Amino acid sequence: MEFDTALRTTEFDAFYTFNPARLMRATRDFVEGFPGSVLYAVKANPLPQVISSVRAAGVAGFDVASIAEALLVQAEAPGARSWFMNPAKSRRDIERAWRELGLRDFVVDCAAELDKLLEVLPTGEPSLRVHVRFHSGASDALYDLNSKFGASHEETLRLLQRIAAQTAWSSGLAFHPGSQTISIEPYLTAMQTAARLIERADARVASLDIGGGFPARYDNMPMPPPAALLQRLGEFVASCATLKRVELLCEPGRVLAYDCMSLFARVILRKDRALYCGAGIFGGLLPAQQFFQLPVRAWRGGEPIDDATAGGQREFVVFGPTCDSNDRLAFPYALPEHLREGDWIEFQHVGAYSESVRCAFNGFSVDHLVTLDAHEAG
Repeated sequence: MEFDTALRTTEFDAFYTFNPARLMRATRDFVEGFPGSVLYAVKANPLPQVISSVRAAGVAGFDVASIAEALLVQAEAPGARSWFMNPAKSRRDIERAWRELGLRDFVVDCAAELDKLLEVLPTGEPSLRVHVRFHSGASDALYDLNSKFGASHEETLRLLQRIAAQTAWSSGLAFHPGSQTISIEPYLTAMQTAARLIERADARVASLDIGGGFPARYDNMPMPPPAALLQRLGEFVASCATLKRVELLCEPGRVLAYDCMSLFARVILRKDRALYCGAGIFGGLLPAQQFFQLPVRAWRGGEPIDDATAGGQREFVVFGPTCDSNDRLAFPYALPEHLREGDWIEFQHVGAYSESVRCAFNGFSVDHLVTLDAHEAG
């Protein structure tokens, strides 16, 4: 379906647009700036078009958390390498990842998870690598991940020693400061910790995975481009003899994908300063109920509405179409004063954690995707 056709349809009240050129540009810039290998975190956006685009833009492989994600990568990026970096895996999935899908890279953060790998995987296979994920410490991330995963430093050393003593596998370290980490300091602090652990370990550590969490830009979070953050990471690694000896990995998702999609939702009802539209928190706008104020633009008759000729702007409360009173965006949105039923609201920066977490609650679903060409991508 073409973009103009979607804007003029009466068949549905919400659709996505996808800008592959924007995604590929962001990915290339990140890959060029990071001082190591970049793995795309499939959970951020699992659309097949996204998988194929980031691979074409140069990612070294994919961070997968499930067999379903690994199968998706296999289908959309044949021959690409996947890292199974979920610290809590079933024995069934460990077995299938190794025997059927050929995955060689795993992660643990406790003795019980390592026990499973030792029982399921061939301990004499040198192509296997197991990363030990440690608790990375305090972070300014909006979504904390250390409360769920991460071994203590002493436990990390014990797990590394067990891998070395009981297997022919290589080993690595891993951490994750949390999603939407606002500053560089949590990364640098955890990397300093990793260097100390490597120096203390009674085993050779071949790699360090610094996770994802790199911040994206939203209206209420005008983050700088990732280039400055990546430059400081590179400078730190260059100054640390211990880290220069290991392979450096990262797992970005949000920062690559957030700007490659918009969600268009038709206004289906206006009640004074309240707008009810064709998509809400269940239909792709969950991030806008949590921490993020998305950039928006209004459309009418196939064109963006010019605020100057539409009576100026006012702030509206925005609701989704379901019967749940929680289906409401967290922030008010400044939109044209004369916005009316039938107009469209374009919610930008929904490329990350929108498609991957939406559902069809109350029977409302966003099922249409328009891929933009260079002319339409402005």
